[in-house]
Amino acid sequence: MKKQATGQPVLTTSVTDQDQPDTDTVRHDRLATAKENPQAHDFAGKKCVSSSPAAAADGHYKQGHRRLALPLVILLDLMLTGAGLVTFALFHHVLPQDSMASGRSVYQTLEPSVVPEDTLSSLETTVLSSTTTTATKPGTQATESNRPETSAHEPDPDSWQSRFAGAFTDGRIIQSDKEYRSANLAITIERRKQDDAVYYIADIYLSNIEQLRTAFASETYGRGRTDEVLNMALASKAILAISGDYYGIRDVGIVVRNGELYRDLPYDDILILYADGRMETKAANTYKAEELFRDSVWQVWSFGPMLLDQGNPMTTFNSRVNPDNPRCAIGYYEPGHYCFVLVDGRQSGYSNGMTLTELSRLFADLKCQAAYNLDGGQSAMMTFFDQVVNQPYDGGRKISDIVYLTEWTQTGH
Repeated sequence: MKKQATGQPVLTTSVTDQDQPDTDTVRHDRLATAKENPQAHDFAGKKCVSSSPAAAADGHYKQGHRRLALPLVILLDLMLTGAGLVTFALFHHVLPQDSMASGRSVYQTLEPSVVPEDTLSSLETTVLSSTTTTATKPGTQATESNRPETSAHEPDPDSWQSRFAGAFTDGRIIQSDKEYRSANLAITIERRKQDDAVYYIADIYLSNIEQLRTAFASETYGRGRTDEVLNMALASKAILAISGDYYGIRDVGIVVRNGELYRDLPYDDILILYADGRMETKAANTYKAEELFRDSVWQVWSFGPMLLDQGNPMTTFNSRVNPDNPRCAIGYYEPGHYCFVLVDGRQSGYSNGMTLTELSRLFADLKCQAAYNLDGGQSAMMTFFDQVVNQPYDGGRKISDIVYLTEWTQTGH
């Protein structure tokens, strides 16, 4: 049993691939009894008799009694073993575990050079309460009531709003089944086909890092909690969402969500999103948890593997799941500009999926500086408002978390 950084105990499991964990085994002690002689014991049918003179002289230890005791011992042993296995399965796979109301803040608000100074007063150093601008339906015109609030001052020339001004609107909301643009957020979704794979690219521009968020199943951190991707997206009022890193399938892997540290146990390659918008991947065994938080950190994901080496494609990966598969991944161009990639797979005649090598090459061709593989397989899903964008394998499955985008205004997100 290990402990989280916040002191919550968890049971240990192991994972062999991105779809399901190994079956845990349970060790137990053998039960023995010797009703007639407390100094004589049966362990799995092997006799252990005290060699003391008193025990040797005991005339009550009859052959008939020994034949009766052994089956009873075996029966009791099997019953207790079964009860132990049922209890273990109940706590390990059914009941939620490792639940914590919140983590430890490792995030500080952005510098005024990134966001207009008049908007910083509305931010806090920890996660803010969730309020999202109501979006219009496809094909309808935005009204004053659903327009994001904008500053009366001109944006700082170094802010993302100024840098990506061409991607944003003057306050109107433009929305279709493939696009969402406002004064603070721009998303364009494109469906593409490459060889035997169908995939979707969502090109993303943000005005504030707090628009790129994560959500837990049941809105609570903890092992054993899962939900549908679309359900979590709707509960979070997400505009765009993808499957996350399924942190709840293991008890290791650094977990930072929306500026809160929940777990600090390293596990393989990680992806870090800093408060200034930088994204960085780190290979397994090349980092220490305490070193990651010298800068303000907004998110850390632990699934992997990393897909680019300083913008260059890779051919060797820290993963055994390299053949064609459904994939979910995130790419980084520069602070404020990102992309989500969702690859359908395991569906002959429609899309077989991509290998990690193909996925790496795709991100290199997109000119991303960093890219990272999230939970794929049957988990791989992308949603846009209340619709599922892709065609998940076997309808998808419940997972523990999502990555999503939302609006951000002066009053929060």
